[in-house]
Amino acid sequence: MNTKTRTALTPIDLCTLIAHETVSLLNVIADTLDSASQLREGIAIAASAAGMEENAAPLLSWIDREAESAREFVATGQDTPHLIDPDVLFPVPDAAAQMDVVWMLFQSAVELPQEQRQVLLNAARIFTEMGGMEDMLLGICNPGAVFLTAEDLQLELEEVRTALQAEQIHSSGGDEPVQKYGTEMEI
Repeated sequence: MNTKTRTALTPIDLCTLIAHETVSLLNVIADTLDSASQLREGIAIAASAAGMEENAAPLLSWIDREAESAREFVATGQDTPHLIDPDVLFPVPDAAAQMDVVWMLFQSAVELPQEQRQVLLNAARIFTEMGGMEDMLLGICNPGAVFLTAEDLQLELEEVRTALQAEQIHSSGGDEPVQKYGTEMEI
């Protein structure tokens, strides 16, 4: 029996995992902008409910950047540079992590108005469909598949922050914060 311990997801891990899956979706299928928009809105609501809007700002900027890239690809057929290498996005969350995400989204929704609860429900549906949770729960997934851990998500968030800061420094000449995608970030 495998008794490997796993670290439980924190609210920022939840947002990072949803952002990871959203950007992965945008990099694979450019015509998924509606689903990506719904997932982005779910992250924003979950982050607000947890009081961590500032921590989630880089994730929202990352999604905004990749959505703009997907729009440009649809319009011109030209692929634009990605913030982080799309190959990093291949690992998917395991069934336990996906269950954590769904549970955390539902917990966040408890105290929210109906409209925001519906957004989180939609995000949970899209997220589980993308991750193939049904297949995982039924044991159908590839036995050699690589799954994300909470530690992987924390490293990915740091990589996104670093890449956004480098991009903003390059864009602004290093003197002041730039608001190119989503929320302004101080460097």
